[in-house]
Amino acid sequence: MESREPVVLKRAEHPISRRDIDPDALKVLYRLYRNGFKAYLVGGAVRDLLLGKRPKDFDVVTDARPGQVKKLFANCMLIGRRFRLAHIRFKGGKIIEVATFRKEPDEECAENESIDPNTSFGTPEQDAFRRDITINALFYDIADFSIIDYVNGLDDLNNGIVRMIGSPHDRYVEDPVRMWRVLRHAARLGFSIEEETSREIMLHRELLCSCSGARMYEELNKDVASGHVGSVLALFREYGMLPSLFGKIGSFLQEDPAAWNTLLPLLKVADELARTGRPLSNESVLTIMFWPWAEQVLQAVASPGEDKIKVLQDALFDSGMIITIPKAMKAGITQTSCIVERMLSAMQSGRMKWSLKKRSRYTDASMVFSVITTGRVEKEKDPFSRVFREAHPEARGNRKKRRPSRSRWRKRREEKPAS
Repeated sequence: MESREPVVLKRAEHPISRRDIDPDALKVLYRLYRNGFKAYLVGGAVRDLLLGKRPKDFDVVTDARPGQVKKLFANCMLIGRRFRLAHIRFKGGKIIEVATFRKEPDEECAENESIDPNTSFGTPEQDAFRRDITINALFYDIADFSIIDYVNGLDDLNNGIVRMIGSPHDRYVEDPVRMWRVLRHAARLGFSIEEETSREIMLHRELLCSCSGARMYEELNKDVASGHVGSVLALFREYGMLPSLFGKIGSFLQEDPAAWNTLLPLLKVADELARTGRPLSNESVLTIMFWPWAEQVLQAVASPGEDKIKVLQDALFDSGMIITIPKAMKAGITQTSCIVERMLSAMQSGRMKWSLKKRSRYTDASMVFSVITTGRVEKEKDPFSRVFREAHPEARGNRKKRRPSRSRWRKRREEKPAS
């Protein structure tokens, strides 16, 4: 890699103010700087601040080695077996992550097996080129409050473009999850994807099948909780990735326009709840995501006496998705879906088996039912009960049983013959 002069924006040339940076992140930056180390805010925090958004996390990068960072902070814990990261802990469970500048493994690392490529420390420039996409490789220098850009990330940020650093082909082959990250950032920010970065996703999307299922589940959770899962899945569908990720469920959503058009508005409701601070549980969001597929599986059950929970659970376990969803969560998704199916049936028949309220998934099912049928979720804990009673006021079990008065109880006892 040829060394290049970075683009540097002085304080007067960009909108980032220290007032917008987390106070604890500032403490970390200043302590490193005052002890003679370089200290930069990096990644998504710089990107979001330049876009006028409030960052979720504030990550720091420095030329201090992990051991040196630990000596400076009594509240520091080093994590990672290979490349050590410093987690500086603050009140409320807040963590400021501090990493040492790294570089891509070089020829020396490749030839010498005793050198661990994951501990190859580097310069700020090398660290920038090691990152995935240009808009996430910007630095904010606490020394003079400037923005440092080695990879033309500022231009891409201004133009609304997601671009892979280096060769997209090589970077995707090295780590296929980078394709997921490209689509995630494009979906969350509403940015376009640079042509080569986009084309190589189409050519290499099947590489995702080689990734760890547990790692893919972690990536999925990030999107489920982000308030943008609908937009991310829409890009997955555009790039034909749903079958690779979700097996038969993904194929169903990829190939059936009616099912997809049913699902997308439901995910928008879940996303809106997440963005307004009233998120559904991850399990509920996944239940909604799988609902069009689960509904057709349940509708195909012909025998009245057949166990629908077992049928759906077997179908879910045999779906062939590469994402490793925990067994307990799969069971929860199955039970919630079956209760929702029973609720929809009750709305048509006017008969509801209220013993379902005793099930642990009933509350989640009631929320999912509300999203599916009304496109919103009220603040009440059990929206289904209200909707059902409004639609079927005379249904059995709707009217509360009147408790007998004391005099009536006394009269009953007097009339009861002595044994």
